[in-house]
Amino acid sequence: MDESGFAASLLPRAGEIAAATVARLTAAIPAYRLLPGSVIDGDLLANTEAVLRLFLTTLAEGRLPDAAELAAPVAWGAERARDGVPLEAVLRVYSLGAGEAWRLAVPEGGAGIDPYVLGTRLLAFLAEVMPKVAQAYVREQADLDWEQREHGRDLADVLLAGRPARRAAERYGRTLAQRYDVVVFRLPEAQGGVTTGVLRAVRSELDRDPGVLATLKGEGGVLLVPVAEEGCGAGPERGRRGRGERAERGEPVRAGGARRVLGRLEAATGLRCLAAAAVAGGHAAIAQAHTEAAEVLALAETLGREPGLYRLGDLAVEYQLVQPGPARDALAGTLAPLAGQPHLLGTLREFVAAGYRRAQAADALTVHRNTLTYRLGRIHLLTGYDATDPGDARRLAAALTAYDAGRAARA
Repeated sequence: MDESGFAASLLPRAGEIAAATVARLTAAIPAYRLLPGSVIDGDLLANTEAVLRLFLTTLAEGRLPDAAELAAPVAWGAERARDGVPLEAVLRVYSLGAGEAWRLAVPEGGAGIDPYVLGTRLLAFLAEVMPKVAQAYVREQADLDWEQREHGRDLADVLLAGRPARRAAERYGRTLAQRYDVVVFRLPEAQGGVTTGVLRAVRSELDRDPGVLATLKGEGGVLLVPVAEEGCGAGPERGRRGRGERAERGEPVRAGGARRVLGRLEAATGLRCLAAAAVAGGHAAIAQAHTEAAEVLALAETLGREPGLYRLGDLAVEYQLVQPGPARDALAGTLAPLAGQPHLLGTLREFVAAGYRRAQAADALTVHRNTLTYRLGRIHLLTGYDATDPGDARRLAAALTAYDAGRAARA
């Protein structure tokens, strides 16, 4: 019996071999055990038998399958992507099926079949089918990822606009959290042109956490990060933080929290994020929380704050100082005598940023401490306020905040 006759004799046993293959699949690969029984006993068994019949038919006819014959197996590979079966599990069907066919079909002694010829034909068939199935799976997975991103962006847009999103979430098969942390973020180092690679890294990282809804634009975006409910590990955040790592007052410790998500984005892009967040107690409060977070972020940018996550409580004093009105103008007017002398304004700025420590400020300005002392004296002479006096220092720091806010508003 040659290979053609051998293949023809096996066709009546295709159902038996397919059933044995599916049994091995479900025993060896956990992903298949998660599929509904109707899928395992229905589509999966039928698809496996159809591929086996295709192999035996082409073996009997001494040829490889054509594009029309491969269309169905390729489509089935894409279906497994929608079922959530990993690609390696999908491809393993073929190796297990080939092994089961070999075990059940080849009698001892070979029945006159040349194992080399049969093995070569089998490998050629797999080489023709498996790459096309993998390609279809990857393409389908990319479409699914795109759909998920679009669904997440649509839901984020609906919630940020203050509109009900329950029906849209149900339509997309997604579950909304009761409360969200609204995070507005920037990638400061990337301003002037965020590369496609950076955006791809951000999207890829966000895809790993489907509970986070995101809308991205330019060099940043808005994230809606689910907030854990009380009794689910929430509690006041503890611990000291360095500069640019502000304690988030009242922010609960939670898996998937804003700080953790931003940390992952920073690790994925290699860029430090400047971000602000506000907790929305319910869906109706998301729009207002977005406004608050956007204002806090704008203030942090105006003040030249280092990258990190800020909340209104971190910048409450500065936030109040920069509100438009006569008080802000009066404060900013304190520095009017320094107009046209940027070296004095720069000195004051660095002195305040250094916590009023002369040595640190002088190092930041790359000047001798005597030069720093002379400039501080000039500021005292021109404004009437001594930056080395605690009371006057507070006035000058507030004036600097109001001055920067006014300048940003005019710009």
